[in-house]
Amino acid sequence: MRPLTLLLLLASTATACAKQPQPSSAFTLDHVSLHVADEAASIRFYTEVLGLREIPAAYPNRRWFALADGSALHIGGGRTDPVTGDDAVHFALACGDLDGVMARLHAHGITWYGSDDKPGGVSTARTDGVRQIYFRDPDGYWIEANDALKGR
Repeated sequence: MRPLTLLLLLASTATACAKQPQPSSAFTLDHVSLHVADEAASIRFYTEVLGLREIPAAYPNRRWFALADGSALHIGGGRTDPVTGDDAVHFALACGDLDGVMARLHAHGITWYGSDDKPGGVSTARTDGVRQIYFRDPDGYWIEANDALKGR
């Protein structure tokens, strides 16, 4: 292959690759949707315990709650089967004040766990220094709260 042809081929390949979205930046989380058994209990939990603000929902029989980054939590009632699984299946909420979250959970009698599965524990296993806790909502869905926003 001639040097000029090779150079043009490499340049066009590099341009095509640069235009394709990279997997790590191609998506951002828009919302999490939960199917709940007791919609009223879930609404109280997410507004009173976690302090989320309800926003207008686009669909009937759904409730939407805003998260600080523009994403949302959606809940819909009518679930009859129990939630199963452990904390390996969860969604994570980042905050700047994990101690404040733990105080709110404590005030509402909600137990949280660290990575050692001890009640009231805090995980410090992440290599970036972010602290994490895990707790359940009224339906048994696992939630992680972490202080990833603390330094931002």
